[in-house]
Amino acid sequence: MYGTGLHIRFGGGYMIDDVSEVRVTFTFQSLDADLTPLGDIGTSRLYGQYADYQSFGMDVGFRRYVDVTPVLRAYGEGTIGLAFVDETDVVLVAPTANLSGNATDFYDRTAAFTLGGNAGVLFEVHPKVGVYGQIGLRYVTGMSPVDSLQGTGLETINKNSSRWTMPVIFGARVRF
Repeated sequence: MYGTGLHIRFGGGYMIDDVSEVRVTFTFQSLDADLTPLGDIGTSRLYGQYADYQSFGMDVGFRRYVDVTPVLRAYGEGTIGLAFVDETDVVLVAPTANLSGNATDFYDRTAAFTLGGNAGVLFEVHPKVGVYGQIGLRYVTGMSPVDSLQGTGLETINKNSSRWTMPVIFGARVRF
């Protein structure tokens, strides 16, 4: 239903000691929607064109560094947070039955919990500036269902709205 998308992050942290950091990260996600076959209405195939998925979240995390060389540090981090997910509308179309429905909201705008983990490396190019690369997993819990879809065969579609993402991130860090 959703393909690749945009994942923008920014935030800040506080070094507790030389190897431990508490962080706050803000995340914006936007994913393009594909035309999706949903089932059948009589002898016609039913398709849905979903609205793009968008969310804005705030995660709080703990990061732990390990020195690999004097200028290269590996790290692992865990995060927990809250994401605000936009309403998801869908247009239902059954071409051979000559049916086209107006936008119907499948999910209401909602707040969802997030849980994530990342691993990366930080290369210090200056004592106060570093560049990093990381890979991780981020889970966003399900959205709130709105419409009752009784009799369409789609009654359970609202039960699987949680999202897993695997962000690959490159960035820069500046220490003050």
